[in-house]
Amino acid sequence: MCMKNQIRALLLGFTFCLASACGTHAMSTLISLSSEPMWPTSSTPDYNLVYSVTTVGRGGAGLLEVTLTAGDMPPGVTVTFSPSVLRFTGNQATAQTATMTVHCQGLIPLDCFPFTITGTAQRESITITNVVWFTPEYVANRAPILYIDDLGNDALRLRGLGATGKTYQIEATWQLDAPVWTTLGSATADGNGRFTFFTSQAADAPARYYRAVYIPPPTTP
Repeated sequence: MCMKNQIRALLLGFTFCLASACGTHAMSTLISLSSEPMWPTSSTPDYNLVYSVTTVGRGGAGLLEVTLTAGDMPPGVTVTFSPSVLRFTGNQATAQTATMTVHCQGLIPLDCFPFTITGTAQRESITITNVVWFTPEYVANRAPILYIDDLGNDALRLRGLGATGKTYQIEATWQLDAPVWTTLGSATADGNGRFTFFTSQAADAPARYYRAVYIPPPTTP
């Protein structure tokens, strides 16, 4: 009799464990949300600023759907996400990325506004705020700096960070000792002062140096 009771208690305990495991497996949770600015794909701003929003979620037996929204934008600014809903399945933590396009009526330095991004699931939501590093006055007058990305096959991408809406002349030289700068083209910064310029490294050149020089707008008589 005592042995039967022990067996029955073990079976009940095992059944309870299975039920708990199934309940845990069925839970789907939103784990984290993050974003980062992306450099424009061209050197001409079209009043659209693009950000990359990464969401990490865990799906159990059910489907986890995370809806992305943005808030606290400057007046006249609209935001679209592609896709606007991220869907997670499976029982492992996975990451998905959406594109957030900010449509501005003019060149607005969004890095100066603490806007928010929210990911909302069925059970919870996460809201993040972009970190404001610069004042509008600083972004409007920031000196340009360049970052060089090697794209392979002698192709280069120059990513610039300068002042909002300013046009820069991209120049190159073969030497820094008594340099002679050659103009390669120009690029105009977007609302956050970012610009992109594509060029190529000459095969017979041992080195090549680049700089961005501000081009003042023409004065009217």
